Amino acid sequence: MMLEKKSSFNSVFIPVVLLLLIIFAYIILKTGGFGYLNELFDFLNVNKESIESILIFLIVSAVTYLFIKLTSRLIRRYLERIGRTKRNINLVLTLYRYLVWVLVIFVTLSLLFKQLGSLITSLGLIGFGVTIALQKPILNFVGWMTIIFSKTYQVGDIISINNTNGRVHDIKVMYTNLAELNPEGDPTGKSISIPNEFVLTTAVTNSTKETSYVWDVLQVYITYQSDWKKAYKIFNKTVQNYYNKNIKPDVKKMFKDEAKEYEDIIVRVNMNEKGIVFKARYLVDYDVANLHKTELVKNVLNKLRVRGINLGKIEDIKLDYKTY
Repeated sequence: MMLEKKSSFNSVFIPVVLLLLIIFAYIILKTGGFGYLNELFDFLNVNKESIESILIFLIVSAVTYLFIKLTSRLIRRYLERIGRTKRNINLVLTLYRYLVWVLVIFVTLSLLFKQLGSLITSLGLIGFGVTIALQKPILNFVGWMTIIFSKTYQVGDIISINNTNGRVHDIKVMYTNLAELNPEGDPTGKSISIPNEFVLTTAVTNSTKETSYVWDVLQVYITYQSDWKKAYKIFNKTVQNYYNKNIKPDVKKMFKDEAKEYEDIIVRVNMNEKGIVFKARYLVDYDVANLHKTELVKNVLNKLRVRGINLGKIEDIKLDYKTY
């Protein structure tokens, strides 16, 4: 730790000292503080303006170095605070440093040699040509920067983009790699690469942003001939008991301040041409949602069948899923 602090101090202290010395030399040269300097330049046949230009370039370089050093720390702290990976942080900072250096050097040389107009024209033509030739890579790069700074998603999030569902397992400059998930949320074993430009042109659904908990729904059909009031009580009690025992303890740990809002499941009753529909809505960790739903379905089916409740036909249930 002490070595790191000493190295960090030296990386700033030495450039500051050099900057002060260069500024002092420039002031002396500009004001003619030492008369013999002019005689020395004449004797050596050295152009005084060239020396001034070199000193100005060195001053600008030193100031740019200190500016990049300071702003890079601020950018790093911000990216670390929003949870960016070390690799992405280093890549952003490297691109930032190159961009600043290239811009400063071009502008400084053009001002020193009175060619600012030519520089602007050249940069415009070069920029236009690069934009046309590298349109897709540029869009992907801008998309990557949008993902990094706006926290659209990060590694581990469950997202839906461009009609593809998956868990983010890598975010690169050009592509985002997803482990594909089927509509039920189970892995398919496929890895899909999505160009980052899609975050600029397509809606992105992030199901687990900032938390892995999602609202899940358990849906059951019963026939119109069944005692729906009896079925409702059985359904409500069965799901609530399972939720209280197996899901709610983890929800309370995750949402300490808002735990009371998730004390009870939410049950809705509806009807259509297929029968009466019971829907239970509850908060659950996405990673174990399918496991809990499987156990809930088995419990509900057993309870309803024991009490003589007739469920809707299997083909009707399948048809209903397609309809919705």
